[in-house]
Amino acid sequence: MTEEQFPDFHVSTPSVYLDQWVWIRLARAANGSPREESDLDVLAAVRRASAAGIVFPLSLTHYFETSKITDPRQRFDLARVMASVSRYRTLRSRQVLIRHQVLHAMHECFGRPTFRPRRPQVLGTGVMWAATGEHGAFALYGRVGKVDVDTVPELRSWLGHVNQYAEFQMLAGPRDEEIVDLRSRYGYQPEAALQAAHSRLEWEEIYSQILADEPISRQELRVRIQAREMAHEHFNLLIELLTEYRLDLHRAIGLDPAKPRSGRQRMVRFADGIPSVRIAVDLKTELFRNPTRAWKMSALHDIDALSEALPYCHVVVPDADMADLLSRSKAGQRSGTRIVKRLQALPAELTALRERF
Repeated sequence: MTEEQFPDFHVSTPSVYLDQWVWIRLARAANGSPREESDLDVLAAVRRASAAGIVFPLSLTHYFETSKITDPRQRFDLARVMASVSRYRTLRSRQVLIRHQVLHAMHECFGRPTFRPRRPQVLGTGVMWAATGEHGAFALYGRVGKVDVDTVPELRSWLGHVNQYAEFQMLAGPRDEEIVDLRSRYGYQPEAALQAAHSRLEWEEIYSQILADEPISRQELRVRIQAREMAHEHFNLLIELLTEYRLDLHRAIGLDPAKPRSGRQRMVRFADGIPSVRIAVDLKTELFRNPTRAWKMSALHDIDALSEALPYCHVVVPDADMADLLSRSKAGQRSGTRIVKRLQALPAELTALRERF
């Protein structure tokens, strides 16, 4: 494993990624029932920072984890704080961001594409930006087609409020009495996303059982997890890009069929050049090294969110467990991203971030 720095993919706007537990703590503080008294100071500091221009972007993981809260009132309270602080700013879809990262690694390792790929816009607005990488704001249509609301200031303001309301509802989720109608008329099936998540969890659990029967060295473990990550999570994207740039992967990594491990070192270097992949691999390696630790859905969500946020945000606030794992892998140093381990330390980090910009 090399100690090379990741390319600097940080967004130009000062940005702070808050894990879901932080938003929950802020929501409790906003409701007058903070878990710790210092949470009130953190909430005030976060609100001041947001008003001053620091972005607190949401990811698709936030929407998913919020949707699992069964109490509509709790979702509403949480969404209210998320909306007021994030202003519905979101990180772009992981598929779009990782596509660029893979292209960058191909350029650096294999010389294709021959040009350095253009960086995508990372920060956007709304759930569609987080889910698909494209903005999905509502438009107004009349009898003759789409209405140009810029010609009527009142309509533009009204449509802005409509979009804000829609974004809030997507974040807060439906009320209990709305679910039957949503299922029957619009095909609402939240369990489909849960099934996909459980399938990914099972993939990790199966390998954990294999390792329990056949333990291997840490170095070999990391290489195998890296191969699993590329094959299971990014195989279609990799094949698409290799085909697009007419690149033979075996030839690119110098694989000799008579020597099965001959292309291994260069393939590892290539995958390590994809920041989100490397972060995910390093975190999973640490988790797999503990055979007594059971895999949980929350761990997968954390890995998804952190591997997306670390290369782009200037400050990241994970939970204590993930902060420890990130520290072991030196992901923060490699990304040039500050990792805050204690919530009480966040106000000082926000002050320092404002001074940097």
